[in-house]
Amino acid sequence: MRALIAGHWSGPGGRGGLPASAALALFARGFREAAPGWEAEAIPFGPGAAFAEAVSRAPARGLAPIPVGIEEASTRRAGEQVLGALEAGLVPVVEGGHSIDSDAGLGMLSALSGAELAGDAASIERDVPSALDAARRRLSGRDLVAAASTARPLLGMASVMALGVDLEPRPLQDRDITSALSRVFRSAGPARTALPLAGDPAPGRDPSRLPGSGAAGGAAAMILALGGRLVPTGDLLADVTDLGSRLDLADLVVVAEPLLHSPHLADATLDTVTRAAASRALPVVALGSESSLSAHEAAEWGIHGILVVRDSRDALVEGGRRVARTWART
Repeated sequence: MRALIAGHWSGPGGRGGLPASAALALFARGFREAAPGWEAEAIPFGPGAAFAEAVSRAPARGLAPIPVGIEEASTRRAGEQVLGALEAGLVPVVEGGHSIDSDAGLGMLSALSGAELAGDAASIERDVPSALDAARRRLSGRDLVAAASTARPLLGMASVMALGVDLEPRPLQDRDITSALSRVFRSAGPARTALPLAGDPAPGRDPSRLPGSGAAGGAAAMILALGGRLVPTGDLLADVTDLGSRLDLADLVVVAEPLLHSPHLADATLDTVTRAAASRALPVVALGSESSLSAHEAAEWGIHGILVVRDSRDALVEGGRRVARTWART
């Protein structure tokens, strides 16, 4: 018998909590202690540090994970790391969710184009088109991927520019900047590539309005405008970790997602695992440090049981024992 434990153990943006591998290993240890006849495999699966760890475990894929944290106000660092990854012959994968601040990917574009871009409306309309052309020439023939840990677009009524991470309307919005970004993205559109890439939006689509384009401080929209690809983080991780093959061997699935609240789960990778488990009729237990899910909500997310534990090493080991005693009876 085999249990697959997948997830992470940190809040949004990686704040607090144990590293994914450490937390999952502790839980797996407790599980095996209480169910010695079972195997327990743990894989990091989530945003931020867990994403970087999962991708780094598959070096043969040739991917360079570049997470953008929730508190990063600029995407310039990500752009600099994209250049470093390309120089190393790797495919950069910029990952991020709904950030506290968003520079609409202008920092990343500055790094990729070599142009110093200001954030005012006049500069955006005057300088961004030529910077996009320069970055496209620099990236010509190279793959660039955005892993979206949010489905929200960059611009629009329910976008990351309009709503904060608490989903409340942002109190301060510069309408001139928003209008300038809208015009630039609408006219720029996605760059045409010699060969179509999986995930490319249809020609003429405004990349800033596409689902997930608000990810990583708006870097996802800029990557689309440069001709790159956008992939939901859960889908990319499912491929990188060979999730389907692992689930084919599993008898029980444990998903570690520290904040089990519906607003957080809407931008989480939990449903990628639960959908795949449901297609194989596997029971799913969710492990969290907080939960407000009703029985009905849990069922909607594909969860059959919930265990809330404190964020401590001893609590995680005991949590593994508790799940094993309930779900791993032989």
